[in-house]
Amino acid sequence: KIENKIQISKISTSKIESIDFDHLPFGEVFTDYMLTCDFINGEWETPKIVPYAPFLMDPSAKVFHYGQAIFEGMKAYKDEQDAIWLFRPDENYKRFNKSAVRMAMPEVPESIFMEGLKELLKIDQAWVKKGDGNSMYIRPFMIGTGTGVIANPSDNYKFMIILSPVKSYYAGEVKVIVAEHYSRAANGGIGAAKAAGNYAGQLYPTNLANKEGFQQI
Repeated sequence: KIENKIQISKISTSKIESIDFDHLPFGEVFTDYMLTCDFINGEWETPKIVPYAPFLMDPSAKVFHYGQAIFEGMKAYKDEQDAIWLFRPDENYKRFNKSAVRMAMPEVPESIFMEGLKELLKIDQAWVKKGDGNSMYIRPFMIGTGTGVIANPSDNYKFMIILSPVKSYYAGEVKVIVAEHYSRAANGGIGAAKAAGNYAGQLYPTNLANKEGFQQI
């Protein structure tokens, strides 16, 4: 099914005119569209670009109970000729699938990840602003959507890409502290995977570092 053309559902009116691009809180504003593709019955369905919106999930979905969730973070930039550029998206794609293998999730075909991303950026291109400090943050992610509270891998998955126009993550000087007690990676663990759980485990020590005046740990 993955050879099928991406299905696009258009919106009637863009929300872009309501956005203050000079004062963007990082990662809190999202574009008009998102890409979604489901893995069901052992194969990937046709990818779709649809209006950005919440979606329903079963309370017993594996992602909630056994943490099958991975993601990537990358950026797109617009030059003075209005062309959109990506920095090494193929490396993000490769790392995404390495994470998928480690978390017992299906690999995403390049035709869905890369072509879907390009089509999504094309349809939301007005949201990519040129100028110093402006970029489009790209968040591909995949979650286990299969149901049941038995501890085994999900049988169904949802792959998505959402876009968020952003300014710089940090402003001014950045103070960093080295953790000596807490760790988010261990021999034989999942530190090499960009798994959501790795980030959940660092939130508490990061909060402690923030209270000491450091932005990152």
